[in-house]
Amino acid sequence: MNEKKIYQILFITAGTLTILGSIAQLFKTFYAPYLFTVGVVLLIFLHGVEVFDKSKTDKRQQRLARIGLLTSLMLGIGAYFMFIGSNSWVVMLLIYALSSFFQSFRGNTKY
Repeated sequence: MNEKKIYQILFITAGTLTILGSIAQLFKTFYAPYLFTVGVVLLIFLHGVEVFDKSKTDKRQQRLARIGLLTSLMLGIGAYFMFIGSNSWVVMLLIYALSSFFQSFRGNTKY
């Protein structure tokens, strides 16, 4: 299995866990923050790897990779808000979703 396929599988897994954690949080289940956090940690890892792999590419690709990492770190803040019981995690999730939507039109990612 090549490297791109592994990143795609990890990205799909991370996104699925993040979505399942968000939905479970809406129903106030106790395991929702844990599902969400595992997905977020995977997303942060994938975006971090992308930033370090883009170090030899053009400035535009580097900038988009850094934006992806910063917005995934915002998801980490959202996971913290889930654990403390605040509803502000929704804002962080919205920022990440809008940023990912923007990036899907702007650049090629590893996955």
